[in-house]
Amino acid sequence: MLWKRTASAVLNRLADLTRRFLFAVLQIRTAFAALSLGEYRSFVRLITGSAPGFSDPTRLTRWTRGFLYADLARVLALSCTQAIMMVAGPVQSSEVGGGAWVALRMIVVLGIVLLLPAWTLVANYNARQLGAPTMKFTPEWAAGWYFLPPGLFWKPYQVMQEIWKASVQPSDWRSQLGSPLVHWWWALWLLNGWGGGLADTLAVLTLEAGDAQAVFSALRLVRRLLHVPTTLLLLTIIARVHRMQMAHYREAM
Repeated sequence: MLWKRTASAVLNRLADLTRRFLFAVLQIRTAFAALSLGEYRSFVRLITGSAPGFSDPTRLTRWTRGFLYADLARVLALSCTQAIMMVAGPVQSSEVGGGAWVALRMIVVLGIVLLLPAWTLVANYNARQLGAPTMKFTPEWAAGWYFLPPGLFWKPYQVMQEIWKASVQPSDWRSQLGSPLVHWWWALWLLNGWGGGLADTLAVLTLEAGDAQAVFSALRLVRRLLHVPTTLLLLTIIARVHRMQMAHYREAM
């Protein structure tokens, strides 16, 4: 019966979320123990190579944007391949090529998972060094909220808006307006990540196997296409925050 399948799907989803939550908590606790809950200055110096105080994030910013561009190219290539397959039929690929593609995806995704929180931590830290010590989010929590449900639904958005405001005018960041770039980036991320997942679940519960597979294929293409503006917005946000912070730093020298 439909209600039984629905209940089973919901329970399985909750069990999966619980496992992910516990794993995320363990990882964050381990990371915070390594940072001693306040010794993020050592971490900042480690990943930027800079002395105490404002840490030049140029190298970290380049690496973060580089991995985001690599992910963008990967998604565009997959979208083109899927569009061709939907029109011309399945395309044969070798096991070696398929394995290399999976390995590339793992490397790119892992790089982003590591670099984006690190960049966020450093951007928050540097905004404080430039004159915004009263920011709501500490550097370690600015990075940690990417991983912890349920806060990951809205906290990274608030973190990025706060970093943007403090980068515009560190000494008077509370009176600054948030950026519409951050609004659109987070809205598209939620729509793509969680809206797409909800649509997949509804297709499983309400459609026959053949129809559901066709819906999955179309949704996969839509989600990949949505991934493009989401990533472009994030790239723009990172570049502008970096540029604003470096400008304030040079003025203060």
